[in-house]
Amino acid sequence: MMLNLNTKTKVLNKKVGSLMLLALAIFISVTGYVILTKPAAKAVETTLPIKTAEVKAMDFSGQVALTGIMDAQEKSNLSSQLPGMVIAVRAKEGSFVKKGDTIISLDKKDLLNQLEQAKAGLANSQAQAEQARLNYENSENDYNRFQELFKSGAISQQQMEQITLKRDIAKSQYETAQGAALKAAQANINAINLNIAKADIKSPIDGFLVTLNVSVGDTIGPGIPLASIVAIDQLALTGNLSENYINYVKVGDSVEVTVESIPNRTFTGKISYISPASIPTGQFFPVKVAIDNPEGILKAGMTAAAKITVKNSSVLVIPNSALLRRDDKDFVMVVKEGKAVKIAVRTGLKNEESTVIVQGLQARDRIIINGADGLADGEEVKE
Repeated sequence: MMLNLNTKTKVLNKKVGSLMLLALAIFISVTGYVILTKPAAKAVETTLPIKTAEVKAMDFSGQVALTGIMDAQEKSNLSSQLPGMVIAVRAKEGSFVKKGDTIISLDKKDLLNQLEQAKAGLANSQAQAEQARLNYENSENDYNRFQELFKSGAISQQQMEQITLKRDIAKSQYETAQGAALKAAQANINAINLNIAKADIKSPIDGFLVTLNVSVGDTIGPGIPLASIVAIDQLALTGNLSENYINYVKVGDSVEVTVESIPNRTFTGKISYISPASIPTGQFFPVKVAIDNPEGILKAGMTAAAKITVKNSSVLVIPNSALLRRDDKDFVMVVKEGKAVKIAVRTGLKNEESTVIVQGLQARDRIIINGADGLADGEEVKE
């Protein structure tokens, strides 16, 4: 009896297990079907916000930047026109000198001796001229007297010719002594006086003596650099301006100048020169800016930056956000027939908000001003 009961229990457990396995199989089957037949989730569309605007012609104001080195607007290198020995140096390096001040003096002894001799020569020439005048007057009187005698037949034709010749020679000698001889003697004196003046080497400008290369006792020759003087009341900033901007500026335009070594200061200047020819490599043109320096705090050799405010009438202007740059080239995305088209452009003036377009666009072109970075050339545009 006991054996029978155990056998029944085992049979019942097998049936329960089989039912559980069947239920699990049915669950897996149904769940898999649901998973396989459930529609896929719809992809979320991620589109960049696109904003466009129309290109318009308008008046534009911007700034052109010019960077360069400041130099003295006026400077002079002193040298002697004569050979000689230095007997005095009348200024020190770093001192301020005025136009006409003597900086270096040469020995004038030989020149002064030459001057005395020349003056004596002039006096002798003057005496000779005076004697020649008296001789001429006497011969003229003799000529007039003998002419009357000749008319009355008191003297012969030969005698009259001799008197005439004597008068003509005296006249010629007087004219020579009074003219060429005196002028030559006076010219000699003038030349010596000029050399005496040249023996004092003077400053041709107001400024500072920045270099002095000579000492008392030195023997110098013509053309040897002796000293240099610079005027710093006005400096010149020299830089190169791109061909894109050169026609926007003109001589006389006001300029704001800043110097890195003098912070929190702005100096005023004016364009004094614009080269009509570019530098040898092309594309850039030398420009000079004259900068007033009444306080003397600006120094030659300092680096400075100039900002020139310029205005243009009726030019094509786009927002800076529309301007893209790749591979050192500027371009914008233009909307044509609903697609973004990459257009290369040439830019002009710029300010903080906008850029002038010199080439590549036309008025009323529709351009992408926001969202152009993520667009490919030819990609469809939806605003």
